[in-house]
Amino acid sequence: MNIKEHEKKGFHVLDIRGKINRLQDSVHLKSIFQGLLDKDINYIALNLADVTYLDSGALNVIIFTHNSLTRKNGKLIIISPNDFVKDTLEIVGINRIVKIYYTEEEFENDKEII
Repeated sequence: MNIKEHEKKGFHVLDIRGKINRLQDSVHLKSIFQGLLDKDINYIALNLADVTYLDSGALNVIIFTHNSLTRKNGKLIIISPNDFVKDTLEIVGINRIVKIYYTEEEFENDKEII
């Protein structure tokens, strides 16, 4: 798993690449989120276009981050999940609590994102 970070449309975007399938990956991802929360960064976007696999640990981190941001009146969104990741997110119901933009263009064109 590799992560690059940048800002876009008021969100701190994490471009994640590869598989998130080891405990070490989930712990690393959670520590990144916790660091952002500690800095009062309350709008976080996960670009999952290049993620090929999510395990239950990664799903738990996404839910933890969503809940933490909601308590701070912030927001977590997901951008561009591939078909496998999209299906996984929908099966476990994350799409009911976290806004998913199925393309980068959809994210960029949303005028009422925040």
